[in-house]
Amino acid sequence: MSIPNILVVDSDEGFGFMLQEGLNNTGRYKANWVQTGKDGLKAVMKSDFDLVIIDVGLTDMSPARLVQGIRHTKSGTKIMIIPLMGQDLPDSLKKLEVNGVLPKPFFVGDLPDLVDNAMGRTKQRAPTPAPIPVHAPSPPTPLPTPVSQPATTSPPLIVAETVVSEPSAMAIPVVPQETIRYLRANEAKILRLLGDLNREVRAEAILLIAGVNLIAQSGMLSRTQCEELTLLVAQSTQAAALAARFLGERAGHFKQSLHEGGAYRLYTVTLGEGILLSLALSTNVPLGMIRHQCRQIGEELSKYIV
Repeated sequence: MSIPNILVVDSDEGFGFMLQEGLNNTGRYKANWVQTGKDGLKAVMKSDFDLVIIDVGLTDMSPARLVQGIRHTKSGTKIMIIPLMGQDLPDSLKKLEVNGVLPKPFFVGDLPDLVDNAMGRTKQRAPTPAPIPVHAPSPPTPLPTPVSQPATTSPPLIVAETVVSEPSAMAIPVVPQETIRYLRANEAKILRLLGDLNREVRAEAILLIAGVNLIAQSGMLSRTQCEELTLLVAQSTQAAALAARFLGERAGHFKQSLHEGGAYRLYTVTLGEGILLSLALSTNVPLGMIRHQCRQIGEELSKYIV
């Protein structure tokens, strides 16, 4: 069986390139990407595609018009639509009875099944639950307090941008408000750096975290999902710091941490006290590449940590 030829039409350069690479990296498809509906129609006229994936956010023509143009030119071409984040297909596209939907956010590891279903290469499966962010393992139980010093503190209470707590081994470091303000004042520059990193590693989510605050994000997960993942990463990193101190690590924390599963991994780098760069991504990206790219971007991000 020949390798299916797929065309991605998406005006978002970062997402379009990531989707193209995600498809090619599976080894099961040959994918190309164009940025406009006009270029997409030209490509369909010149070449035969088994599937065209169209983002509804096209700026030069309506997706419905592009779908009609493709069907007029190559009636046998399958068509898949990417709706806006968290939204359903517009009525204008529902009427056209497209072959598949690629919802945002999605995990790269889910692409083969979603794409094969749209091309009719597999039996239609029952709907799967909405994708959820990659969860770091639950932090270990803190070391028991010596009998001579019984524990009497209550769990930390997170309020706005500050962690309010009595002294506790599991308290997440509080990042000075001055640092948080400076990071947010440079959010546009930070977002560009995270976008550059995402083009290299194609992550589900890239987070810059200060304490329990999500400063900036990149990737396919929604803001709400990233905020949930932020808290989990902060808690997991603090638990790892406890382990580092217990083992006698001179810095009192691990510079890098990695949680790896069968399909996804969570990689976190400490840039400063309470400042974390965390990536949730599939395991098909070489770990050496992740470390190299994070080191380079981390050096650039350090300029905004005061």
